[in-house]
This record gives sequence, C-alpha cells and structure tokens, in this order.
Amino acid sequence: MNCFHVLLVDDESAILKLMRTIFELEGYLVTGAQSAHEALALLRQDTFDAVVTDLKMETPLAGFEVVRAAASAPQRPYIAIVTAFPVPQSEWKSVGADVLYVKGTESFRLPELLKGILQQRSPVEKTISGRIHAI
Repeated sequence: MNCFHVLLVDDESAILKLMRTIFELEGYLVTGAQSAHEALALLRQDTFDAVVTDLKMETPLAGFEVVRAAASAPQRPYIAIVTAFPVPQSEWKSVGADVLYVKGTESFRLPELLKGILQQRSPVEKTISGRIHAI
C-alpha cells in the first residue's frame, strides 16, 4: 500500500481537522495549513504527492496562489481545488490545477478518489487532464 503525502489547505480549522482525519483514515501522511501564506512556506520546505486547497481564504482567490506554487514545484504534485464556490474550468486550469471539486455531501470520498489517481500516476507525469466534479 502506498503512503501518499498530501498538503491540505483550508482556513476553517474545523474543516481542516475533519479533512485531515478522513485522509489519515485512508492511510495518507497529512500536512495541514490554515492559510495560503502557510501553505506557500510548506511547499518551499517539503515535497507532496497531492495538494488539496480551498479557494477562498485570506482573499477570494488565495487558493490560486497555492495552486501556482504547487504547479511550479520541482516535483509537481497532483493539485485539487475544493470549494463551495465553483469557478469556470478555464480559470482554475490556467493557474495549474488538475481538478476542481465542489464541496458537498460526498466530500468524504475525496481521499479515495485521489488515491486512485495517484496510484495510476507515473513519477514523471506532469499533468492530468482537468476535470470538475461534485463531491
């Protein structure tokens, strides 16, 4: 079983704690950040298999800062935006996200969905075609 390292970014501590628990129950190694600023520092210090970020944090588009930084990392992680405020695919794709998930009752499935993607991904693969999902 692969142990994937994921960076979870959300400014709401209750959501971050819940998502951390859900990902850890699925066997992920989890690092959490409560702001885009904190996430940017973590991205400079460590390597992640996936980055899952909220969109609206310190600013309405703070999550895009996280996406841009992750997309330019030497070992590019798979990048997912999870938001209650969906944006057009052209916007989130242009900053480097691989997928956008809309928050909902199926959010608990996110670790399982990402695990399937990460297991299929080759180490040198740079991008996966963008998709939008409601979870």
